[in-house]
Amino acid sequence: MSEKFLTLIEKNFPHLIVRESERYKRDWTPLLVLREILGEDLGKPVAVLSPSKIEELVEIVKLANENNVCIVPYGGGSSVVGGSYHNGCLIIDMSKLNRIIEFNDTDLTVTVEAGIKISDLEHWLNNRGYTLDYHPQSFYLATIGGAIAHKGSGSHSQSNIENLVLWMEVLFPSGDLIYLGFGKAIRTSMIPDLIRLFIGSEGTLGIITKVKLRVFPLAPFHTDLAFAFDNFNKSIKFARDFAIRLPPPHRIVIHDKDSSMFMLNLPYNIALIRIRGYDEELVNAQERVTRKIAQNYNSKEIERDLVKVWRDVFARKYEEQLTKLISSGLWNDTLDLAGSWSVLSEIYDKLKSELLSIEGVNNVLSRITHLYTNGASLYNVVIMKQDIRVLEKVWETTAKIVINSGGTISHHHGVGLLKRKWVKDEATKQLELLKNFKKLLDGKNLLNPGKLI
Repeated sequence: MSEKFLTLIEKNFPHLIVRESERYKRDWTPLLVLREILGEDLGKPVAVLSPSKIEELVEIVKLANENNVCIVPYGGGSSVVGGSYHNGCLIIDMSKLNRIIEFNDTDLTVTVEAGIKISDLEHWLNNRGYTLDYHPQSFYLATIGGAIAHKGSGSHSQSNIENLVLWMEVLFPSGDLIYLGFGKAIRTSMIPDLIRLFIGSEGTLGIITKVKLRVFPLAPFHTDLAFAFDNFNKSIKFARDFAIRLPPPHRIVIHDKDSSMFMLNLPYNIALIRIRGYDEELVNAQERVTRKIAQNYNSKEIERDLVKVWRDVFARKYEEQLTKLISSGLWNDTLDLAGSWSVLSEIYDKLKSELLSIEGVNNVLSRITHLYTNGASLYNVVIMKQDIRVLEKVWETTAKIVINSGGTISHHHGVGLLKRKWVKDEATKQLELLKNFKKLLDGKNLLNPGKLI
């Protein structure tokens, strides 16, 4: 970054400069954190600016564009793939762009600035009897804009951010703000859905500034169920039937034996389910149907309080989990995979076997976290020694198995730095099309360079 640009931001935006920039040198990507722990210098951004008005953001981006300075939008820093790593660029901290602009309880929508934290928005809605029903593990760190940019998912079945976005405003390097959407139209066939181009674009095509989201009334009724299965593949078959026969909203997680032992100290393959609804009779009917499905797979119903126990365990914050692991001398990374029902068991069996054969891998904890009628996500926590080579081997092995099976190595974490090398293997010729969009929208390659594309 030129001295000229640093002089310009000191002159034009002195009140927006973050002087203490240490925390912006990385996000929560396990690879980056491990490199730092092992003594590697990750550098730091040359400058950090924190606008509190969209007008200020526009002026910053225009100035950066005029001086050919690359930009990395930074939300809550919760990315686990290096999506908000500075890469020697200017960091723009979006967290002060956090206003709730409009709430419409008739249309069930809320319009917000992209820097608002998911947890802050959810608590605001809950106090009024509503919810986004979007609870990622990064709930207390992540921003709405970051979740959209990474095409994130909540921790519960079918809780995907793309299903919540109704319209958005995007800022381009030129300083142009473009509105993507159609006012109060609930659906339109006027043109292709350009919003989808920016969901999952990781800040490489434009900076999301505002969004309108769907909200839902809080469901007043729920029931919890828990079942144990004698093998994990049988629980996968149960999950398929459950996804086909039970309508959302529901929350379900299925742990293999290693995962349930680690999380709950129980030596079973376990399905934990919360069925919610607006009508008590309908919730009770779904409970009966769920029991019938589970019985078809010789499951054993176990104490339903385990659902609450699991929710309490899951609610631990990143920092607490990471600190405990580091102090024990171990490390972990999470593999957010997905595949259709026809390949899911194959992926699980091969992956578990091959990862455990890697020297330095201690355990693999697997769980099903998101169900669809045609497949599911397979989330794996790999516990290993603190060794970069082991971590890289884990990802190389995972990518080979999953991509060869036709699945994906990124259900909801995004690509960032970590998975960029495999985009061509999953996306094939689609990647060239995406690169053409990049050239059109960001011809100088100033927006989050080195990520995704």
